Amino acid sequence: MKTSGAVYKKLKEVKFRHLIVLYKKYLKKVPENCKYNFPYELQGTNGQRRIIGLCLFHQENKTIKVEPIGPIRLSGIVPHLVDLCESDEDCQNCNAFVHKYDRQMVKDLFEKELSDKKTRETKYPDICALEWVLERSSVGILSTNGFFQKLIYGIKKLLGIKQE
Repeated sequence: MKTSGAVYKKLKEVKFRHLIVLYKKYLKKVPENCKYNFPYELQGTNGQRRIIGLCLFHQENKTIKVEPIGPIRLSGIVPHLVDLCESDEDCQNCNAFVHKYDRQMVKDLFEKELSDKKTRETKYPDICALEWVLERSSVGILSTNGFFQKLIYGIKKLLGIKQE
């Protein structure tokens, strides 16, 4: 079995790799990551739905209404100032592109996902496995070198809590 130090180092590497993947996803110059891009759903005559991206950069008086039931509604839009932005090439050539997320927001999102147990178990099973190995390797090892470790050990002994 590897040492707990090696497992901890591997855990840090895996977390870093997942964070890099999220950075690449959220900091990429694509329509979904633009601050001014608004996904709008169109319904065709044959019942097909298609989502297009509308650039609302030049819209100063826009309001977006999110209702509990039904589609999101836009109001205050000047139609001749709306641009269509739905491909990566549109974003690459766009001078108005502004990222929705910065590095700190992506890092906070990752930390939030890791703090939620259910999300962590489904999206990051490798992190859970390494944390489990670290937890198992530290069970029963109680260092009595420090004052607080001795204090905790003594309290557990007085209360009759088993030391594994």
